Amino acid sequence: MDIPFENLSGIIKAISRILPWDVSIAISEHNRFVYYQPSSSVDLKIKPGDLLKEGSVTMQALHSGGPISMYMEEDLYGVPYFAISTPLLELGLERSCLTAVIPPFLANEIVKLPRHKFLIGKSDEKWIPIPLKEIAYIDSENGRTRIFTEDDQYINKHTLFELEWMLPRNQYVRCHRAYIVNVDKITEILPDFHSTFLLSIKTKGKTQIPVSQRYASHLRRLMGF
Repeated sequence: MDIPFENLSGIIKAISRILPWDVSIAISEHNRFVYYQPSSSVDLKIKPGDLLKEGSVTMQALHSGGPISMYMEEDLYGVPYFAISTPLLELGLERSCLTAVIPPFLANEIVKLPRHKFLIGKSDEKWIPIPLKEIAYIDSENGRTRIFTEDDQYINKHTLFELEWMLPRNQYVRCHRAYIVNVDKITEILPDFHSTFLLSIKTKGKTQIPVSQRYASHLRRLMGF
């Protein structure tokens, strides 16, 4: 399915409201870029019609069917940069990707986030180190990030985006815009009419978490089903 003009303009309008001004935006369709908006901080000199380069973040996201984020050296586009790319599956555009190109000085702030074998959770005015292996899942509700173990829940100060960087990626997986799950706590994977499938999580209440189309392919590959 090709990207209709009204979809393309709607995508750009939406993301321009939430991304910093110094982030470049690229949209690809099949093996070519169809849109590129450079920023004053990082410009890959992409033009509509340019072919995707093998090894680029956009190409990797297209091949994987899920979101990819990584640092790139100057080999491909002449400047070092950090990029986040995701297929536009939720729009029915299986061969299209949206890529945000971030200058290294912004990406460095993300990478500087602390990485420990625990996360800090707040409960009853106390701050408690929670071992990563005890975390069942993490969600975001009304702007608050909550950590859930099998028996309790806590408040955490980081966003889900930040936690994606802080947690081991083969163990803690984003499955929805509002959820990160610990794959060791998944007890069942169930088909679901409203989403691709549901994850039953080992908690006191036997929580079920939806998996959105955006993250389904990546989760399938990671878990081997």
